[in-house]
Order: sequence, then structure tokens, then C-alpha cells
Amino acid sequence: MYQKIKKNKQNPIQYQNLNPFKEAEKKYKFYAGLQTDFSELIDVNNLNEQQMEQQGIHKNGSVYQFDYPQGVIQVKGFLNLDDQIRISKLCMNEYINQPYRTNLFIYKEDENFDKFIVHDDKRYHFNNKIRWANVGYQYDWNNRQYPQEKTQVPDPIQEISQRANNFLQLQNQYQSESVIINFYQSHDYMTGHLDDAELDQDSPIYSFSFGLSSVFVIGGPTKDEKPIAIKLDSGDLLVMSGHARKCYHGVPRVLADSFNPKQYCLIKHIRNPFQQQQLDGNVNADFHVFNYLSEHRININTRQVYKPQLEQ
Repeated sequence: MYQKIKKNKQNPIQYQNLNPFKEAEKKYKFYAGLQTDFSELIDVNNLNEQQMEQQGIHKNGSVYQFDYPQGVIQVKGFLNLDDQIRISKLCMNEYINQPYRTNLFIYKEDENFDKFIVHDDKRYHFNNKIRWANVGYQYDWNNRQYPQEKTQVPDPIQEISQRANNFLQLQNQYQSESVIINFYQSHDYMTGHLDDAELDQDSPIYSFSFGLSSVFVIGGPTKDEKPIAIKLDSGDLLVMSGHARKCYHGVPRVLADSFNPKQYCLIKHIRNPFQQQQLDGNVNADFHVFNYLSEHRININTRQVYKPQLEQ
């Protein structure tokens, strides 16, 4: 599902014989030399009341509920800048290490990844071969199921998930049992898929965005339904609940140069946190996390795997 963009595609995009979901994916993907039509991209920051009414979006403070697909909720700026840096730092420094698992486990142990590692005091430390990390129940990507192996979900992720559930009051109890952390470079994308391996298909999925903005598409239970496209910014919370929990969704585009933390701090009147720091071994400080997020997107999505009566 997680793919690197193909570069230098100069030919016009061909839409013949594509289902509506695939057509939307191709529409928003980055193609070198071609201009993307973002006219249908929903950026709730730029909608007036009439436009929201026309598109079936209901605003209550920072919360935006969508009529289609039913159960999609966007909360703008749910995580403040301190939260974003604190959680991103943990993703970069801790959640990619054992006992947690990353995509690197599928490669041979003698594989040389040195060429993918960025280690620069003026930038950050990270192995850009890492595409995802998994904490909690360890999802079996080949067989699309959850075996019994699991790690404890770290308290900071449990905390933001519980905070999201308490804020929206979608259900009485919510426990993050499996967490996927996706690391996107600026031209990466995630193809459309269903999150249908969990026995609990009723509890919501909470998805948190960090760094570069993205285009998120979500449609219906099949790819024959036309999806909508929503712009997600750093700090946003996106929720798939109810009907939307069972719908196809994906990220066809990460928007390069969309996260400028220095400008963000000026707008929010936040003290300047950008004093350069040295890497302490392979450990990133706040300075390095800011730099990483200006070039990448991190997405954390949490879900319950088992219904309470089936939990093992």
C-alpha cells in the first residue's frame, strides 16, 4: 500500500476505465511536470458557511462533521505545537526500536541501509528506509490478520487517543490496542485500502497528522463510490467512525513545503525554539524534529482490535 512516487512522468494523466476511487487517486498524485487540479480539495479553513452547507459539513468550534461519508470527523489543530514535537520526537527516537517493529524486519539482516540514513547536526538523524512502525498488536501484513504478539502501547499514544475519545464522546471506553505510525517523504503516497482486519469494526479509528500537509481521500465500502478529498494539516485529528470505519481511504499526496515551523511560530506568537542543537548520538532534539517535519509527514493511527468481550 505504501509506495514511492514515480518521477518524470510527463504524459497527460489517463482516466479511462478507472473506478471513481482510482480516478481520484490519480487526480491528486504528484507527477513531475504536471499541474494538479486542487479545486475539489476540501480545506475547511477556506470554506464559508454557505460552502460548508452545500458540501454537507457541520462546524462546531474546531470540529467538522461530514455527511458523506457518514462518520468522518475532522478536528483542526487538535494537537498543539508542543504536542506535535513531543510525539514526533518519540516516533523518531523510540518507537522505531525494539520491541516495536518496523518495515525493516522484512529485509535480510545483512542488508546495508547506510545510504538511507541521514545523520546531520544541522538537519536530523533518521533512516529514511523506515516507512512504518507498529506498536501494540503486531499486524501481519502478508496474511492481513492480527496474531497474538503485541507490545504495550506507549502512554503518550494512549493519552492522545483517550483525549480524542473524551473530546468527541464517541463511545464510553476506548483503548488503543494497535497503532501504525507511517513515515512519509514529500512525494510518497498510500494507496486506497480498507482497515478490515480488526474484529472490532465498530470502534473509531483516530488518525493524527504531524509535519507536511496531505490529501486524504475517503469514499464508500467499494471503490465504485466517488470519494471526497480532505486537506489534513499538522496537528489535525481525522476520525473514521460509524459507516466511515468501513470505507476505502488513502493518501494520494503529501504536499511539499506545506509545514514551515518558523512561520507557524510567528503566527502563533510562540517563542523561537530553533536554536541549533547537536545530535546526542542518534537522538534527535526539538531542533532536529522541526527540521524533519518540514520535509516529511508522520501519521499515527490508533484502533481497537478486539471488542471487549473477545479480548484475549
